[in-house]
Amino acid sequence: MAVTPHDSSGTSVTFPGFTGSVTNIVYSQSENATINSDRIDISHLAQTTGETMRMALRPLRSFTDTGKTLTIDYIGSGILAGGSTGTLVISGGLAISAVATVASSSVTLAVNDVIRGTAEFRIA
Repeated sequence: MAVTPHDSSGTSVTFPGFTGSVTNIVYSQSENATINSDRIDISHLAQTTGETMRMALRPLRSFTDTGKTLTIDYIGSGILAGGSTGTLVISGGLAISAVATVASSSVTLAVNDVIRGTAEFRIA
């Protein structure tokens, strides 16, 4: 039998108040460090084709966005409270230890299945 080099067994996740067995992890990093991420487009109709787009700093900000999110699927009866913050630690196939905030969380209950949950974290 062939052994896959991409096996993620042995990977664990801990977060304050989290109890569950993780079945899937998706770690995403977006290009958030560009100059345009903190700016808005203020172009107008008087500009001509080929002219540089006009930009201004965003007047409002809700949080510091690093562009890093982590989504987990898990088996367990708890739900992570939206907005809760703590140290998220992943070890094994992926190593992360950072302050994170629960952006969203849901639990699915179905007939003839275990209780399953999904949570998305914004990483500071």
